[in-house]
Amino acid sequence: KQWYQRRVAITAGERFPVLKRETHQISLTLLLAKTQVVEKFIDSYIQCELCYINTNHRLFIKNRPQLEKSCLEKSEGSEVLTPEQISTNKIRALLDLYIHIIRNQLMDVVPKTVICYMVLQFCDDLHKDLMKTLFSSDRVEDLMKEDMLVEERREKAVRMLGALERADAITSLLE
Repeated sequence: KQWYQRRVAITAGERFPVLKRETHQISLTLLLAKTQVVEKFIDSYIQCELCYINTNHRLFIKNRPQLEKSCLEKSEGSEVLTPEQISTNKIRALLDLYIHIIRNQLMDVVPKTVICYMVLQFCDDLHKDLMKTLFSSDRVEDLMKEDMLVEERREKAVRMLGALERADAITSLLE
């Protein structure tokens, strides 16, 4: 039974090659469009983060005092640092902290964006596009044209059925 189901599925895909090709083309075009939307959204998100450093972010405020204390302790170490070097180290540490925060936010936003645009909207739009394109009245007959091999197999099966029916009729006369 599994062999038969697999064979039927393969045959169904091979049966209407124009429909299969057109469906593939519509899906690919839509997928590329959705990919561009996701890329544009993520680029815009990154640009927004680059334009404004949110020093009031809760994690930035929470970790800032600890980070500043850590910078001061390091400056009291083996070598004597100038106030400029201390300030530079503090700014570098704060920027590293903020970049870490933004990286984590981006790691949260990207999967959500992909699910929204590449999965949910893709499915909705694919259904609409397939219905609109494939079922336009002038294209249905062209899309449903069967592959020549399928037509040849059907004709052969019809001839075989005819021969079997004639053989059955002859054998029933002999009985």
